Amino acid sequence: MLKIRLSRVGKKNSPIFRLVVAEKSRAVKREYIEILGLYKPTEKENKFQCKKDRVEFWIGQGAQPSETVNNLLCDFGVFAKDKKIKIVHGKKLKKKDAKKDSAESGVKTVDNQMKDQEESKVEGDQEKVIESEEKVETDGENSQNEKNEDIEEKSSEDK
Repeated sequence: MLKIRLSRVGKKNSPIFRLVVAEKSRAVKREYIEILGLYKPTEKENKFQCKKDRVEFWIGQGAQPSETVNNLLCDFGVFAKDKKIKIVHGKKLKKKDAKKDSAESGVKTVDNQMKDQEESKVEGDQEKVIESEEKVETDGENSQNEKNEDIEEKSSEDK
């Protein structure tokens, strides 16, 4: 599958990106099919240069732009603005926050469903343990009462 993506070139603190068509599974820096343009994020003018006709050709051939390239093409007028993709960068949500979000939306993820099932099993097991402990306690109380009665009877017989 072909992808239109960025390949970084340039010096250490002055990045320049090439817009290239490459096989998705291959390294972009080494093997690409064609250079379609340049993106220079540090410059004020001529930030983005691309061959619009070649980009349209490769998309017609089945190449898919990466999310970043898609947004760049939208920003600089190659694609319509409404085709822009929302990219979320940053840290992933913590488990607690993810649970809150899923609880608020009413949608349970597979992980949450599995946890609910495990919790219900644990609660069921705890109920069984509590019931068995109650039985042991009542059995223990009965046997203690019987022992006390036997001791009382023996002491009354001794008198």
